[in-house]
Amino acid sequence: MTARNRLQIVIPVLLLIAAAVLVTNVFPFRQILATERSIDLAGERLDTLRTENRRLEAEVAALSTDAELERLARSEFGYVAPGEIAYVITDPNEPARSAEDPVVLEPSRTWYEAIWAFLTGEDYVTTYDEG
Repeated sequence: MTARNRLQIVIPVLLLIAAAVLVTNVFPFRQILATERSIDLAGERLDTLRTENRRLEAEVAALSTDAELERLARSEFGYVAPGEIAYVITDPNEPARSAEDPVVLEPSRTWYEAIWAFLTGEDYVTTYDEG
């Protein structure tokens, strides 16, 4: 057997081994990274929800006072006390918006970001939008 014949056998075997290593290591690695990212996102979401919960509890406590109710009625609904006069100030330079104005959506990822997300497992992870 010549060196060329051995090389013709060795190269496909090495390529097969490399493909096997890729399949057996990269895809489980993606799942591990995705799981870790999901845990991190869930922790961040939990912290956000706890902060929001504290803010809402403070708001509930504030809403039990008459002064806060009056402030909200005036600022949110434009209520005035009997005998007061309400004024509305508008900005003449501000363009009027209609409900039919088009909304332009930007693409979420470029092709190389999508490849990176695939390799790192980010495409497995569900993210939560803060509302």
